[in-house]
Amino acid sequence: MATVIITGASMGIGRALALAWAEERDATVVLSARGAEALASVARDVEAKGGRAIVVAGDVTDEAHRVELVTRAAETGSIDVLVNNAGRGFYAPALAVDVDKLRDLFELNVIAPLRLVQLAASHLAKAQGTVVMMSSVAGLVAAPRYAAYSASKFALEAIAMAMRSELAPRGVRVVVVRPGPVDTPFRAHATRAEGIAGYDAPDPRAQAPEAVARLTLRAVRRSTPVVETSPFVRVASATSRYAPGVLRRALARMARRTEG
Repeated sequence: MATVIITGASMGIGRALALAWAEERDATVVLSARGAEALASVARDVEAKGGRAIVVAGDVTDEAHRVELVTRAAETGSIDVLVNNAGRGFYAPALAVDVDKLRDLFELNVIAPLRLVQLAASHLAKAQGTVVMMSSVAGLVAAPRYAAYSASKFALEAIAMAMRSELAPRGVRVVVVRPGPVDTPFRAHATRAEGIAGYDAPDPRAQAPEAVARLTLRAVRRSTPVVETSPFVRVASATSRYAPGVLRRALARMARRTEG
Protein backbone atom coordinates (compact mmCIF):
# COMPACT_ATOMS: atom_id res chain seq x y z
CA MET A 1 0.00 0.00 0.00
CA ALA A 2 1.51 3.31 -1.11
CA THR A 3 1.77 6.21 1.32
CA VAL A 4 0.86 9.58 -0.16
CA ILE A 5 1.20 12.94 1.61
CA ILE A 6 -1.28 15.55 0.35
CA THR A 7 -1.18 19.12 1.57
CA GLY A 8 -4.20 21.38 1.20
CA ALA A 9 -6.27 18.20 1.43
CA SER A 10 -9.46 19.53 3.02
CA MET A 11 -11.15 20.73 -0.19
CA GLY A 12 -10.87 21.22 -3.92
CA ILE A 13 -8.03 19.50 -5.76
CA GLY A 14 -6.50 18.16 -2.53
CA ARG A 15 -9.71 16.41 -1.52
CA ALA A 16 -10.17 15.03 -5.04
CA LEU A 17 -6.62 13.69 -5.00
CA ALA A 18 -7.16 11.93 -1.68
CA LEU A 19 -10.31 10.22 -2.92
CA ALA A 20 -8.76 9.29 -6.25
CA TRP A 21 -5.77 7.65 -4.56
CA ALA A 22 -8.03 5.77 -2.16
CA GLU A 23 -10.11 4.49 -5.05
CA GLU A 24 -7.46 3.74 -7.64
CA ARG A 25 -4.33 2.97 -5.69
CA ASP A 26 -5.54 1.48 -2.42
CA ALA A 27 -3.33 4.01 -0.66
CA THR A 28 -2.64 5.38 2.77
CA VAL A 29 -3.20 9.11 2.38
CA VAL A 30 -1.68 11.45 4.94
CA LEU A 31 -3.87 14.54 4.93
CA SER A 32 -2.65 18.02 5.83
CA ALA A 33 -4.67 21.24 6.08
CA ARG A 34 -5.54 23.75 8.76
CA GLY A 35 -9.18 22.66 9.17
CA ALA A 36 -9.31 19.57 11.36
CA GLU A 37 -13.05 19.03 10.92
CA ALA A 38 -12.87 19.27 7.15
CA LEU A 39 -9.92 16.85 7.11
CA ALA A 40 -11.85 14.40 9.26
CA SER A 41 -14.67 14.47 6.70
CA VAL A 42 -12.21 13.77 3.87
CA ALA A 43 -10.70 10.95 5.92
CA ARG A 44 -14.11 9.31 6.30
CA ASP A 45 -14.66 9.53 2.55
CA VAL A 46 -11.22 8.04 1.88
CA GLU A 47 -11.92 5.09 4.15
CA ALA A 48 -15.34 4.55 2.57
CA LYS A 49 -13.53 4.07 -0.74
CA GLY A 50 -11.17 1.47 0.70
CA GLY A 51 -8.17 3.63 1.49
CA ARG A 52 -6.56 4.46 4.79
CA ALA A 53 -6.38 8.03 6.05
CA ILE A 54 -4.09 9.69 8.57
CA VAL A 55 -5.11 13.21 9.57
CA VAL A 56 -2.34 15.66 10.51
CA ALA A 57 -4.05 19.01 10.88
CA GLY A 58 -1.86 22.10 10.86
CA ASP A 59 -0.36 24.92 8.85
CA VAL A 60 2.32 23.93 6.33
CA THR A 61 4.05 27.28 6.85
CA ASP A 62 4.87 26.06 10.38
CA GLU A 63 8.08 24.01 10.53
CA ALA A 64 6.85 21.93 13.47
CA HIS A 65 3.82 20.86 11.44
CA ARG A 66 5.99 19.99 8.44
CA VAL A 67 8.23 17.80 10.61
CA GLU A 68 5.21 16.12 12.18
CA LEU A 69 3.63 15.50 8.79
CA VAL A 70 6.71 13.78 7.38
CA THR A 71 7.30 11.84 10.61
CA ARG A 72 3.71 10.53 10.73
CA ALA A 73 3.89 9.51 7.09
CA ALA A 74 7.25 7.76 7.53
CA GLU A 75 5.79 5.72 10.39
CA THR A 76 3.72 3.82 7.79
CA GLY A 77 6.96 2.34 6.45
CA SER A 78 7.50 4.50 3.36
CA ILE A 79 6.72 7.79 1.69
CA ASP A 80 5.91 7.05 -1.94
CA VAL A 81 4.41 10.34 -3.09
CA LEU A 82 4.52 13.88 -1.72
CA VAL A 83 1.89 16.17 -3.25
CA ASN A 84 2.58 19.84 -2.57
CA ASN A 85 -0.93 21.07 -3.27
CA ALA A 86 -1.51 23.70 -0.56
CA GLY A 87 -1.47 27.21 -1.92
CA ARG A 88 -3.32 30.50 -2.05
CA GLY A 89 -4.15 33.00 -4.78
CA PHE A 90 -3.36 36.71 -4.71
CA TYR A 91 -5.16 39.36 -6.78
CA ALA A 92 -3.55 42.79 -6.95
CA PRO A 93 -1.96 45.08 -9.53
CA ALA A 94 1.81 44.94 -9.15
CA LEU A 95 1.92 48.49 -7.79
CA ALA A 96 -0.64 47.59 -5.11
CA VAL A 97 1.03 44.40 -3.83
CA ASP A 98 1.50 44.53 -0.06
CA VAL A 99 5.03 43.20 0.39
CA ASP A 100 4.31 41.71 3.82
CA LYS A 101 1.42 39.74 2.35
CA LEU A 102 3.71 38.75 -0.52
CA ARG A 103 6.17 37.29 2.00
CA ASP A 104 3.31 35.30 3.53
CA LEU A 105 2.35 34.05 0.07
CA PHE A 106 5.88 32.85 -0.64
CA GLU A 107 5.98 31.09 2.73
CA LEU A 108 2.96 29.02 1.67
CA ASN A 109 3.38 28.65 -2.10
CA VAL A 110 7.16 28.31 -2.33
CA ILE A 111 9.00 27.75 0.95
CA ALA A 112 6.61 25.16 2.39
CA PRO A 113 6.83 22.87 -0.68
CA LEU A 114 10.61 23.20 -0.76
CA ARG A 115 10.97 22.40 2.94
CA LEU A 116 8.66 19.40 2.73
CA VAL A 117 10.73 17.91 -0.07
CA GLN A 118 13.90 18.54 1.92
CA LEU A 119 12.40 16.78 4.94
CA ALA A 120 10.98 13.85 2.97
CA ALA A 121 13.80 13.38 0.44
CA SER A 122 15.50 10.42 2.10
CA HIS A 123 12.20 8.57 2.48
CA LEU A 124 11.23 9.32 -1.12
CA ALA A 125 14.62 8.06 -2.32
CA LYS A 126 14.22 4.83 -0.38
CA ALA A 127 10.81 4.28 -1.99
CA GLN A 128 11.94 5.49 -5.45
CA GLY A 129 9.03 7.86 -5.07
CA THR A 130 7.56 10.97 -6.64
CA VAL A 131 7.22 14.65 -5.77
CA VAL A 132 4.17 16.41 -7.22
CA MET A 133 4.30 20.21 -7.41
CA MET A 134 0.87 21.74 -8.02
CA SER A 135 1.72 24.73 -10.17
CA SER A 136 -0.62 26.68 -12.46
CA VAL A 137 -0.91 28.25 -15.86
CA ALA A 138 0.10 31.32 -13.82
CA GLY A 139 3.51 29.69 -13.47
CA LEU A 140 3.99 30.40 -17.18
CA VAL A 141 1.89 33.50 -17.87
CA ALA A 142 1.60 36.49 -15.54
CA ALA A 143 -1.78 38.06 -16.29
CA PRO A 144 -2.85 41.49 -14.98
CA ARG A 145 -3.46 41.40 -11.20
CA TYR A 146 -1.55 38.10 -11.00
CA ALA A 147 1.93 39.54 -10.39
CA ALA A 148 2.28 38.16 -6.85
CA TYR A 149 0.63 34.80 -7.45
CA SER A 150 2.49 34.24 -10.72
CA ALA A 151 5.78 35.15 -9.06
CA SER A 152 5.20 32.41 -6.48
CA LYS A 153 4.34 29.84 -9.15
CA PHE A 154 7.24 30.88 -11.41
CA ALA A 155 9.48 30.29 -8.37
CA LEU A 156 7.90 26.89 -7.72
CA GLU A 157 8.46 25.93 -11.36
CA ALA A 158 12.14 26.88 -11.06
CA ILE A 159 12.58 24.84 -7.89
CA ALA A 160 10.87 21.85 -9.51
CA MET A 161 13.04 22.10 -12.63
CA ALA A 162 16.29 22.12 -10.65
CA MET A 163 15.02 19.49 -8.22
CA ARG A 164 14.07 17.13 -11.06
CA SER A 165 17.66 16.87 -12.25
CA GLU A 166 19.13 16.85 -8.74
CA LEU A 167 16.88 14.06 -7.42
CA ALA A 168 16.95 11.88 -10.53
CA PRO A 169 20.17 10.08 -9.52
CA ARG A 170 18.41 9.11 -6.25
CA GLY A 171 15.49 7.62 -8.13
CA VAL A 172 13.02 10.37 -7.17
CA ARG A 173 10.81 11.79 -9.91
CA VAL A 174 9.34 15.31 -9.95
CA VAL A 175 5.97 15.94 -11.60
CA VAL A 176 4.68 19.47 -12.21
CA VAL A 177 0.91 19.84 -12.66
CA ARG A 178 -0.35 23.03 -14.31
CA PRO A 179 -4.11 23.55 -13.99
CA GLY A 180 -5.98 26.52 -15.33
CA PRO A 181 -9.27 27.58 -13.76
CA VAL A 182 -10.69 24.85 -11.52
CA ASP A 183 -14.13 24.72 -9.93
CA THR A 184 -13.01 25.09 -6.30
CA PRO A 185 -13.18 27.79 -3.55
CA PHE A 186 -9.68 28.94 -4.59
CA ARG A 187 -10.76 32.40 -5.75
CA ALA A 188 -12.89 33.03 -2.68
CA HIS A 189 -9.91 32.34 -0.41
CA ALA A 190 -7.39 34.46 -2.34
CA THR A 191 -5.61 37.46 -0.85
CA ARG A 192 -6.70 40.73 -2.50
CA ALA A 193 -5.49 44.28 -2.58
CA GLU A 194 -7.95 46.71 -1.02
CA GLY A 195 -10.71 47.54 -3.48
CA ILE A 196 -9.65 44.85 -5.96
CA ALA A 197 -12.36 42.33 -6.75
CA GLY A 198 -10.16 39.89 -8.62
CA TYR A 199 -11.69 37.51 -11.14
CA ASP A 200 -14.90 36.43 -9.43
CA ALA A 201 -17.29 35.58 -12.26
CA PRO A 202 -17.76 31.86 -12.97
CA ASP A 203 -15.24 30.73 -15.56
CA PRO A 204 -16.70 28.57 -18.34
CA ARG A 205 -13.27 26.96 -18.78
CA ALA A 206 -13.14 25.73 -15.18
CA GLN A 207 -12.30 22.06 -14.78
CA ALA A 208 -13.69 19.79 -12.12
CA PRO A 209 -11.09 19.05 -9.42
CA GLU A 210 -11.68 15.35 -10.06
CA ALA A 211 -10.41 15.80 -13.62
CA VAL A 212 -7.19 17.39 -12.35
CA ALA A 213 -6.83 14.57 -9.81
CA ARG A 214 -7.18 11.87 -12.49
CA LEU A 215 -4.54 13.52 -14.65
CA THR A 216 -2.22 13.85 -11.67
CA LEU A 217 -2.48 10.18 -10.75
CA ARG A 218 -1.84 9.19 -14.36
CA ALA A 219 1.24 11.44 -14.44
CA VAL A 220 2.59 9.83 -11.27
CA ARG A 221 2.05 6.34 -12.72
CA ARG A 222 3.76 7.27 -15.98
CA SER A 223 6.44 9.56 -14.48
CA THR A 224 5.29 12.38 -16.75
CA PRO A 225 7.42 15.45 -15.96
CA VAL A 226 4.79 18.11 -16.75
CA VAL A 227 1.00 17.91 -17.04
CA GLU A 228 -0.98 20.77 -18.55
CA THR A 229 -4.51 19.86 -17.58
CA SER A 230 -6.68 21.53 -20.24
CA PRO A 231 -6.61 22.87 -23.80
CA PHE A 232 -6.67 26.41 -22.37
CA VAL A 233 -3.46 25.77 -20.43
CA ARG A 234 -1.78 24.10 -23.40
CA VAL A 235 -2.62 27.03 -25.70
CA ALA A 236 -1.39 29.57 -23.12
CA SER A 237 1.80 27.58 -22.64
CA ALA A 238 2.49 27.26 -26.36
CA THR A 239 1.74 30.95 -26.97
CA SER A 240 4.15 32.00 -24.22
CA ARG A 241 6.93 30.00 -25.86
CA TYR A 242 6.31 30.42 -29.57
CA ALA A 243 4.34 33.68 -29.93
CA PRO A 244 5.34 35.94 -27.04
CA GLY A 245 4.38 39.07 -28.97
CA VAL A 246 0.83 37.79 -29.40
CA LEU A 247 0.70 37.03 -25.70
CA ARG A 248 1.96 40.50 -24.75
CA ARG A 249 -0.74 42.13 -26.84
CA ALA A 250 -3.43 39.90 -25.35
CA LEU A 251 -2.28 40.71 -21.81
CA ALA A 252 -2.24 44.45 -22.63
CA ARG A 253 -5.86 44.23 -23.78
CA MET A 254 -6.74 42.28 -20.65
CA ALA A 255 -5.10 44.96 -18.49
CA ARG A 256 -7.12 47.71 -20.17
CA ARG A 257 -10.33 45.78 -19.53
CA THR A 258 -9.53 45.26 -15.84
CA GLU A 259 -8.80 48.97 -15.41
CA GLY A 260 -12.27 49.71 -16.68
